[in-house]
Amino acid sequence: MLHGRIAEQARIMRLLAGESGALMVRGEAGAGKSALLAFAAELASDQIVLRASGTPEESHLPYGGLHMLLATTRPRWKHLPAQQRDVLDHLGEPEPRGPDAWPYLPVWNLLRHLAGRGPVLCLIDDAHWLDRESLAVLSFCVRRLAAARVVILVAGEGDLPALRGIDELDLPGVDRQAALDIVAERRPGIVPQVRERIVGDARGNPLSLCELAAGLSPAQVEGGLSPLGLYTGWPGRSRRADQLYGERLRALPERTRFLLLLAATDPAASLPELLAATEAIPTPHSAPYAAEAIPASHSESFAATRAIPAPHSELFAAAGATPADLEPAETAQLVEVRQAGLTPRHLLILVAAYQSAPVSARIAAHRALAEVSPERRVWHLAAAAILGPDEEIARELAAIGTSSALERAAELTADPQPRARRYAAAAVAACDAGQLRRATDLATRASELSAEPSTLASAARVLATVESEIGSPTKAAQMLLDAAARIGDDDHAMAIVMIADAIRLFGYSGDEGLAAQIAAAVWASGSAVEDPAGPVPDTAPAASRAPSQVARSGAQPSWSAPLARSLPTLAKIMAGDPFSGFAAIGELVEQTPALATQQAITATSLGLMAADAGSALRLTSTLVTDCRHQDLLGLLPYALQLQAQALLLSGRKAEALRQATEGLKLAGDLGQTHRVGHLSGLVALIAALSGDEKRCRAYAESSLAYCADHDAPASAALATWALGLLELGRGRAGAAVDHLARVVAGPAHHPVVAVHCAADLVDAAVQADLPGAAVEPLALLERWAGDTRQRWVGAVALRCRALVAPDGEAEPLFTGALDLHGPSPASSFQRARTELAYGQWLRRIRRRSEARSHLRAARAAFEQLGSTPWAERAAAELSATGEASPAEPLPEALRGLTPQERHVVSLAAQGSSNRDIAAKLFLSPRTVGYHLYRAFPKLGITSRTELADLLRQAGTGFGTVTPA
Repeated sequence: MLHGRIAEQARIMRLLAGESGALMVRGEAGAGKSALLAFAAELASDQIVLRASGTPEESHLPYGGLHMLLATTRPRWKHLPAQQRDVLDHLGEPEPRGPDAWPYLPVWNLLRHLAGRGPVLCLIDDAHWLDRESLAVLSFCVRRLAAARVVILVAGEGDLPALRGIDELDLPGVDRQAALDIVAERRPGIVPQVRERIVGDARGNPLSLCELAAGLSPAQVEGGLSPLGLYTGWPGRSRRADQLYGERLRALPERTRFLLLLAATDPAASLPELLAATEAIPTPHSAPYAAEAIPASHSESFAATRAIPAPHSELFAAAGATPADLEPAETAQLVEVRQAGLTPRHLLILVAAYQSAPVSARIAAHRALAEVSPERRVWHLAAAAILGPDEEIARELAAIGTSSALERAAELTADPQPRARRYAAAAVAACDAGQLRRATDLATRASELSAEPSTLASAARVLATVESEIGSPTKAAQMLLDAAARIGDDDHAMAIVMIADAIRLFGYSGDEGLAAQIAAAVWASGSAVEDPAGPVPDTAPAASRAPSQVARSGAQPSWSAPLARSLPTLAKIMAGDPFSGFAAIGELVEQTPALATQQAITATSLGLMAADAGSALRLTSTLVTDCRHQDLLGLLPYALQLQAQALLLSGRKAEALRQATEGLKLAGDLGQTHRVGHLSGLVALIAALSGDEKRCRAYAESSLAYCADHDAPASAALATWALGLLELGRGRAGAAVDHLARVVAGPAHHPVVAVHCAADLVDAAVQADLPGAAVEPLALLERWAGDTRQRWVGAVALRCRALVAPDGEAEPLFTGALDLHGPSPASSFQRARTELAYGQWLRRIRRRSEARSHLRAARAAFEQLGSTPWAERAAAELSATGEASPAEPLPEALRGLTPQERHVVSLAAQGSSNRDIAAKLFLSPRTVGYHLYRAFPKLGITSRTELADLLRQAGTGFGTVTPA
């Protein structure tokens, strides 16, 4: 499949659509020239297709290319004059013949004869290797194509003087997305960071993309990279690189070859560094080859790691190279020489230069470059250390702190305990980078090597994180609890963090037994915080008693105390009591900016429960920035999810959608299936607010399909809430109640999601005339408002109380809600809903002129927020007061109806039942039926189906919510 060549394919299609023509496709090796010729051949499958391809071996054989091109046409030669047939019979013979044997006219006449039977397509590939005699004949034919139905398509590299004057098509590198697609197709499963590295190194060349992807070692596929060339870590060889450039490299002088090897070993090295590196090449009598070079005081392992296997003799000749030694490579058009370094004509030149060198030469190159490249010194030493451990190099690598550096440091460490610690640190870094499979492998290696509590704890957190992203959050939480119990006496601060992580994971789980176990551990920890001398209850499970001592430890970081104090609150949330003690969470949130990113994500996710939109937005903005700047790709989807939630809480729906969509795509790339399920539910929720029914249902169904096979109730609750909110916005109150009741107190229940969607259930229950369904969510909402002390939550609670209150008590509740909302942009959506509800109530008690100001405000706010169905609801309510929307002229067919009749028929046209319409308009079903009975004769129809058709033909949805 061709990627990133749409414009080029279109050019070839236009060429083939004409009667005749010629085109020269020019590009470097591997640019996709042959693929475009194959595309042309496929398009011309019903035509006469002739093919030829140049080769280095036949480039000096006169007319060898023509002989290949016309080989399949021999049966048609009989239609040519005898002399011309004789000329064609002798094509490709090495002995030159006189002018009478020139094939110009015979070839042209043959093409004309073939064109008489049907269109002819000549495909000439690798024309830069075609003999010049064949090119001259092709040029002769190109200049006469107007007289025959012949198309000549030529592909080659560089300048071909014989073909000058014909149209050209230059092939640049493919764009980034096409490059990523090529890599994914060639080698599925490569982690994003490595894909990006391949794309950057290949510079858009499809062949380089394919070869780099194919050559990766399993460790490289999972993210184990050094800053040196990717090919320096390949387990095998690239045959294509050797085919293209091997012979040309072997023909170079020894010094030139070694300079190219140095450039391949470190593509970032400057020309002065490359030349200086040749000065560091040892002679047969210099260290480290001389026997006296290794001090007797050093151990055998030192000798094993520091000694270099005796290199090929040509290396000694490479010492002290000068710029003049690069001239042969320039003449052969292999590299361009600049002060910044050597620029290869093609990446595969470097691949061929490195892989064709013996291992001794590669080691010598790495060690020589280590002497002149301070920034990459330790990586060159590590690449040269192939004979055993080297603690000095390992320490330098470990100080870099990246996953790859830590892994290589562990491999060069002899002592099992430090080796395990370095593997564990590498696992943490790999997990933070989103390299889940690699993180699992590294954490497992660490666990197998050590029994140190801190090492086991780090490994356990990594394994639990991976399990939570691709497996079971319940199992992940259990893994954290078990590890916390094991290390509680040795590392109290880490134990408390692991308990908090387990609580966070329970938010995505649904196992009641796990909740009880975590709660027991939490209560013990919480009592220890409140009373450091207090004993742990005997009733607490053994697994939860050790972590209770966390707060007693004087060595824990400063943030562990607020974290520990928040744990009782978190336990109550797990037990279905998401209210008491929000102050503890608030204290934790205040400490978040000082935390490391991993702990900040945990604290912020817990802090979002307190519904503080301002703090949540501030914290998540910092989190996302930190993840981007620190290349914490594995944490970024979670940070983006939290930021999207904070933005949504702040009324910034469009930004929330962008962040959630980015997080969803990245989570998919990283294989974080659980995060994909949750973010799908979040995207569905945002789509519901916009009225995008197709997107909402698609993402909600995707999330629910995942949840059906995994213990992910938070994701299921989010997706179910989205469906309920969608139905509510569309005016289908009964269906909304069905969905939302499942979240608040049904099979899709989740304690945190339930409080956020409680107001929607109250609204839906009132509209559906199901007052009993509003009781529980209203109580939940009012308690949440009292405990969070957030103004917008209090305003929403007052609005919902007004919806169920008697008419004599409702108005002060509505006005109080509007006062609490205030002008804050963070409360704009909920304020608009309050304006809408108040306006509906005023219209229902026949205070229509007062209702209009609130309904106008609601409509304007919803329109500004992009909440289309809610804006349409407000417009419909406004029209029911007798005010038509200036933006939507009244259709002729509806002008004979009263405002109330127009409102009723518009809802009926959407498929709403009489009961749903009654609930929405605060009428009885009998009154709705009466309005329809009066409206149908005026419209000249007799059924709801005819009503929908009539409104559709009217060309406007006046007063309607447009069906998705």
